[in-house]
Amino acid sequence: MTEGQRAKLNRIFRLVKTNFVFAEDRGLDNWQMPPEGYNGKQLITDDCDGFCLACRRLLREANIRNRLVYCEMKERGKTYGHLVVEVEGWILDNRRDHVIPNSRIYDYQWLRISGYEPGDSWREIVDHRS
Repeated sequence: MTEGQRAKLNRIFRLVKTNFVFAEDRGLDNWQMPPEGYNGKQLITDDCDGFCLACRRLLREANIRNRLVYCEMKERGKTYGHLVVEVEGWILDNRRDHVIPNSRIYDYQWLRISGYEPGDSWREIVDHRS
């Protein structure tokens, strides 16, 4: 990834993160696409998938290939599903303060990854750390 691409990635992350309010799904996992004309400046209130879909929209508009990654994490003795965006090994995650390389995330178990294009199938991830 070039320095310019990395700067774009960070700008998009900060823009979405600044205008994002986390709201936990209550029961149903309902993925909501960002509103028509979304440019990152509109307020989005959603959970991790809403954050990821907002990032993904802006990344695609910037011609930055990206994928969604479903993982699990443990918190207070419970296991939770979580969604992040991956760009060439870099992770955009509403639970983080900045874009982080996937090699520095130790508390997630990576399970499935989407394709790059809408409609691409998801694939299982084999974790060789175990």
